[in-house]
Amino acid sequence: CAFPRTPKAERARQLGGVVLGPAWIWECQRLQRRLPCGPYLLDGSASSGSEGEEPEDAPPPSRPSPKVKKGAGPPQV
Repeated sequence: CAFPRTPKAERARQLGGVVLGPAWIWECQRLQRRLPCGPYLLDGSASSGSEGEEPEDAPPPSRPSPKVKKGAGPPQV
């Protein structure tokens, strides 16, 4: 999140998420691993303990596979 006090950030907090600054994404990418969230919290959206943080070697959260409609692929030539 670029700004801590937006409706989208507030909704993320309501759903139990944490609000991180973009530096977290860039540093994870640069180091090729998932970093702890704590140092990148924008507004203390998680407690000062480990709540909301992932271990450094934790895999990224799994996401459900997108459902693909039959025939929705690239055109056959």
